[in-house]
Amino acid sequence: MSLTASINLQSRASKANNRNMSRNSNVYQVSQLTDEMRRLMEVSYPEIWIEGELSSLSTPASGHLYFSLKDERSQLRCAMFKGRASISRYRPKAGDLVRVRAKISVYSARGDLQCIVQHIEEAGEGLLQRRFEELKTSLNQQGLFDQTRKKTIPTFAKHIGIVTSPSGAAVRDIVSTLKRRCPGIPVTIYPAVVQGDSAANSIIQAMRDAVQHQQCDVLLLSRGGGSLEDLWCFNHEQVAHEIYNYPIPIVSGVGHEVDVTIADLVADLRAPTPTAAAELVSPNTEQLINQLASLTFRLPRSFERLIQRRAQQVDFAGRQLVHPRQQLERNRNKVEQASNRLQSLMSSRLKQPKLASDNLSKRLIYQNPNKLLGTKTSDISTMSQRLHKATQTKLALSKRSTEHIASQLHLVSPLATLDRGFAIARDSTNAIVRSTLQVDKDDTIDLQLSDGKLACKVVEAEK
Repeated sequence: MSLTASINLQSRASKANNRNMSRNSNVYQVSQLTDEMRRLMEVSYPEIWIEGELSSLSTPASGHLYFSLKDERSQLRCAMFKGRASISRYRPKAGDLVRVRAKISVYSARGDLQCIVQHIEEAGEGLLQRRFEELKTSLNQQGLFDQTRKKTIPTFAKHIGIVTSPSGAAVRDIVSTLKRRCPGIPVTIYPAVVQGDSAANSIIQAMRDAVQHQQCDVLLLSRGGGSLEDLWCFNHEQVAHEIYNYPIPIVSGVGHEVDVTIADLVADLRAPTPTAAAELVSPNTEQLINQLASLTFRLPRSFERLIQRRAQQVDFAGRQLVHPRQQLERNRNKVEQASNRLQSLMSSRLKQPKLASDNLSKRLIYQNPNKLLGTKTSDISTMSQRLHKATQTKLALSKRSTEHIASQLHLVSPLATLDRGFAIARDSTNAIVRSTLQVDKDDTIDLQLSDGKLACKVVEAEK
């Protein structure tokens, strides 16, 4: 309800009250009336779903969301408070078709009708697109789009199966294309509902019927174009798993080229249109006939060229052949040459030991033990003389050095000092007495003289 409608209601209510004032003395204050309206609206509409186009979106710093929902004739003000807005995964944009769960209330300060939004989500195509992306991500993680497990489409199909609506334009396009390209291939149509709530189960049952008949070696899954909602049965998770586990190669031709469904991604081959799907599974008969004619024309020429190559090879091999007499002569020459080389090699090998023996004899004469003994004896005699002379010289030098060192030691020796009349006193512990403080009266001390020791007793120690 718009603000204008709310004001009109209030105006009509006011006029009615004025007419009945004479009979009813109860007059509402404005705040009383707005409070009553708010109570009535909250009781009548505690929580409802509303769908409309989002406009006039405002996102202040408070974190609340303020916007309007409108359709062709009306608009309604809405508020979504921060707590609810912060947990919403959907981020609204102006122009989106949305669906909200809200409580209907009245803003008492202005008397405006407003919705207190509890939840907001995309509606229509936007919601379906989000569900499509979520399912696509999930199936991709499960490996249903893996290219390595996709089956190869047969080049020359023996029997083609089609799962589609028997009354749609897609089946007519497919059948006409197959008849034009290769009319000899048998075709079986497995009818299915391709739109609506029961379409997914109908498609799965038709696919299973094709397996039970055991006729087809390739299956077409197709329908004509439409909206995302029209094609939604081909985005069903059970249909995707049925295609993934299907034993027969599947070609998907759903909608137009811009339409991409989950079935397209799981199928072994995706065609942009139903007609393109028929072309992918059927050979072009006219093209095959042209290729056969071309091969028939090229075959004799290929044989002719092959025979010419073989003849050239025979001629070349004939030129390589040698008469046996010539071959024997060549072998005889080779034997003679080998014999000459062998004799030369043997003569050379026999001369080498004699040369080596002569060299060894010369070296043996030079290394004669008698000759070496005389030389070594002379060397030993010379070295003995040199050693004796060197020893005498060394001893004389050592003697003079020792005498010099002894005289130097004697100069600093305590014995030399004792010779001059001095003595060394030692106490009972054999320690040298350097002070009278080290001995007491009646102590025994030893006096070392130059020619011996004296044992003395201390009669008196003058400190």
